[in-house]
Amino acid sequence: MTEETQNLLKHIEDIVTGLGYECVNVSIRTDFGRLKVQILIDTLGGINAGDCELVSGHVNKFLDENGETPELEKGRYYLEVSSPGIERPLYKLNDYERFQGREARIRLSKLIDGRKTFTGIIQGVNVNNNSVNILCENENEARVIPFESVKGGNLVYRFEDNDAKSNNKRRGKSRK
Repeated sequence: MTEETQNLLKHIEDIVTGLGYECVNVSIRTDFGRLKVQILIDTLGGINAGDCELVSGHVNKFLDENGETPELEKGRYYLEVSSPGIERPLYKLNDYERFQGREARIRLSKLIDGRKTFTGIIQGVNVNNNSVNILCENENEARVIPFESVKGGNLVYRFEDNDAKSNNKRRGKSRK
C-alpha cells in the first residue's frame, strides 16, 4: 500500500472518529472486480442505518474531493459503511486486549502445534512479546499466539435458545 493510500485511510479514520464513532477498520480491496472502500464503525449503543448513512455521506464527499490515489481512481469504487457485527473482527492487538474474557476464534498464517485455528477465551495480551494469550476449551493453560502469525480473528457468539431453556424449566417444574 502506498503512503498516499495510507494517508487517505488515516483521513477516513479521522472523519469517522470526528463524527463520534469508533473506526474499527478501513480497507480498500477488490470485490467482484470492483474496488471497494469498506468502513466498519461502532459505538457504545450499537450502529443503525442512520449512523451508516451519516458516515457514508461525509466519507463520500471527502473521497470525491480527495480520492485520487493509485489504488482508488476517482469515481471508480463503491463505498460500504457497516457495523462490525455480532462476531466482530479483531484487527489489532488492542482489540484482543479490549475483549479480554470473551471467546474468540483466531486464524493463523502458519501452523502452530499442527493447527491454524484456535478458539477459546482471550486471557490477555503481552505487549512486550507482541502475543495473544488464549485459553482453548479442554486445555489447562493459555496458549501464547505470536501476533505476527495471526491472519485474522473475530469474537464468537454462542446463540442460546432461551425459548428451549424456558420450555425445559417449565417441563421440569410441572413434573414435581
